[in-house]
Amino acid sequence: MNTTTSDDPLAGIHAQNRDVIYRKLREEKPVYWSTVHAGWVLTRYDDVQWVLKHPDAMALEVMPFLEKLSRRGGLDLPNLLAFCAALSLLTRPPRHEAVRKMLGQALGGIARLDLPGLVSRRAEALLDDGQRRGSIDLAEGYGRALALFVIGTFLGIPDDDLMTLSALAREFMAVFERTVPSVRTMQKLDRCAAALTGYFLPLLAARRRNPGADGLSSIVRFADEQFPRADAELAQNCLFFFIAAEETTSAAIATGAWVLLQRPGWRAHLAADPSRHKDAALELLRLASPIQFVARQLGADVELAGQKIRAGEPLMLMLGAANRDPEAFPDPDEPVLDRQGPKPLVFAAGPYSCVGAQLAALEVEIAMRALLNRPALQLSSNVPIWSDRMNIAPLLRLEAQFT
Repeated sequence: MNTTTSDDPLAGIHAQNRDVIYRKLREEKPVYWSTVHAGWVLTRYDDVQWVLKHPDAMALEVMPFLEKLSRRGGLDLPNLLAFCAALSLLTRPPRHEAVRKMLGQALGGIARLDLPGLVSRRAEALLDDGQRRGSIDLAEGYGRALALFVIGTFLGIPDDDLMTLSALAREFMAVFERTVPSVRTMQKLDRCAAALTGYFLPLLAARRRNPGADGLSSIVRFADEQFPRADAELAQNCLFFFIAAEETTSAAIATGAWVLLQRPGWRAHLAADPSRHKDAALELLRLASPIQFVARQLGADVELAGQKIRAGEPLMLMLGAANRDPEAFPDPDEPVLDRQGPKPLVFAAGPYSCVGAQLAALEVEIAMRALLNRPALQLSSNVPIWSDRMNIAPLLRLEAQFT
């Protein structure tokens, strides 16, 4: 692999410089072997989409890697390994399709909850509270608070438990990075997996005894009918559903708010034309790219951009780079309402695309609409604070004031 270099462009990537690095990679090394990711990195839209939709593309097998790490370090990580073994995102057909079908059917019950009305009222309430104080943190106090409310409402999780679960979920996000974790990090991840699985197990049992109208009751019912598995495995998929829904959506809402409030002209145009809100939300999602990359592998050798990629080698598909590829999206760093051409790869594509993508897009649209109703809300002069994660790297703080 002659593209290997100790000076990997992704070694120093963070939220503030990643678009510059992505641009350089698309232009100079659109397919290269990354020492950071220990795999091939793809940054052009056409290449990324081609792999995502390739009939031979599968989720990257991570269990051999994790088992090797645990053996090498003499670590006992039963909870972490069980979580990764059960995770629908990492499984192969036909089990993968069975889990997706179960979660998709459960999501179909959202209509009974009047979720658009609930989310809209909660968004307005959060902004009302901020307006009374004169300021609001659009990251924690709006994006995360709204995403946490939605997934908590859907799953029927008691409000008193949400903050504890959210704190555990944020610690557990390191499992979705591609960097090799330290021994201490892996031990912490195992403890988080144990705590999160342990929370959902009695909740699932309670829903089986006394089902309700919430999504967790639906998941239990559909799993028992179509996908009988041990409750531990079901709990692990529920906790992944919770983590993914909170982290990706909160990142999308906060970053979308940051993009929106920096563009007063675009914001005023949208406020005057509600018919464009859905298109605007899609553009905010494209620019935010809440999931920066996904991992795949192919079952046969291929050649991309002059590089020979062998079967089974890791492929890191940089969704954040593909979504700003000027070949697919002219004027890629600006929101454009009348775009023609391909769809953004916000939540991936193909058989492993995000099962909750429509729900996330709805949340972003409602959150944006509520912001448009507050013309007095302006970003403060304080610099936004970003997470240092490489994949789902949300804003940690985004201060705004009511002027």
